[in-house]
Amino acid sequence: MANSASGMHVNDECKLKFLELKAKRTYRYIVFTIDETAQQVLIEKLGNPEETYDDFTNSMPENECRYAVYDFDFTTEDNCQKSKIFFIAWSPDTSRVRSKMLYASSKDRFKREMEGIQLGIPIQKGEAHLSVIKAWKEQKITKVTNKTQKKLLQISGWEKKKTTKIDSELASIQRKMDNKKLEKAEKLRKKKVAVHASAQEQKAKVQIRRAQEILDAEEEAARFQATGQVPKKPSLSCF
Repeated sequence: MANSASGMHVNDECKLKFLELKAKRTYRYIVFTIDETAQQVLIEKLGNPEETYDDFTNSMPENECRYAVYDFDFTTEDNCQKSKIFFIAWSPDTSRVRSKMLYASSKDRFKREMEGIQLGIPIQKGEAHLSVIKAWKEQKITKVTNKTQKKLLQISGWEKKKTTKIDSELASIQRKMDNKKLEKAEKLRKKKVAVHASAQEQKAKVQIRRAQEILDAEEEAARFQATGQVPKKPSLSCF
């Protein structure tokens, strides 16, 4: 038998259906319940692919805890349709204290056995919509930040490669102190300054773009929150 420290045993059927969702997108969501008598996590409901996030939240009990996984569709800034699997810990304020403790203590083991969950969200009844918007916005900002950092590293690498080559040429010229080569050295110094200025300008443009994309994401998230909508796109994966 499982105990509160190690978490409840996860029934094999739970793992099988989760693999089907992950590999074939045969379900929009799966709801799991803990059977205290059997001391294990069981499947309570399978959501059809055409069901919406509202259908999912409406199917959750008002006063009882549950686990769930939800296949969330979205479109990247490159217009690429993707999906991510969210783990949801459903914990209404009105649920029993014992139930909350049981689900909390078994959560880590459940997530470990459901390999492939990309984001976890603790949700209470009434805040599901806001939680998904917040998670979507944070994911968007993280992606923009990572892309910006990668671009900045590329620019820095380009700058270092160029200036290293120029420094090498300068060192060679400075060993020969004739006027002609001193003149060339001066031109190279100016070229190095120009390379540095170009790199700074490119970095500034990247940072400005990052700020604009983050602002766009925050404005879009605010619009979702104001209209009561949830970001969603057709469930066509893109690899």
